[in-house]
Amino acid sequence: MRFWFSLSTFLFSLAFLLYGLQTLDIYDFNGRPGPGYFPLIIGVGLLISTGINVYKDLKERRGKTLESLEKDHPESVYVRDAFATAVCIGLLIFSLNFLGAVVAMIAFCLTFLSYFNKGKHLQNVGYSIAFPMSVFLLFDVWLQAGLPDGLLRLFY
Repeated sequence: MRFWFSLSTFLFSLAFLLYGLQTLDIYDFNGRPGPGYFPLIIGVGLLISTGINVYKDLKERRGKTLESLEKDHPESVYVRDAFATAVCIGLLIFSLNFLGAVVAMIAFCLTFLSYFNKGKHLQNVGYSIAFPMSVFLLFDVWLQAGLPDGLLRLFY
């Protein structure tokens, strides 16, 4: 099952990259990075990471029998983790306009990491601040794409 999931995410990544390249321009009329720049970076990153997963899963699948795979990886763990991930992403999407992009991403990262990276509070807080600030600097400052202001609109 894991191999098929990895393969489907690889194919989705390929489709995402091709769709982004076909429908969006990489550069705008001034020669600056345009709307196709983001799908290009994300698509290539997704292709590399999902391709590595497909390779590793295929290698693992050839080396183990079905019974040993089922014993080593109980399905209930994956269901719980998938549900936690879906809830975190859903809360991020619904809170973007109200809280603003930066605050919503900080809350998302803190919630997500507190579930998946238990016990490493200082590392979780550092990452939860560094990543959203990097996204803010990239999109709002450098690319001037604009992110939802939300609650930050009250302060400036």
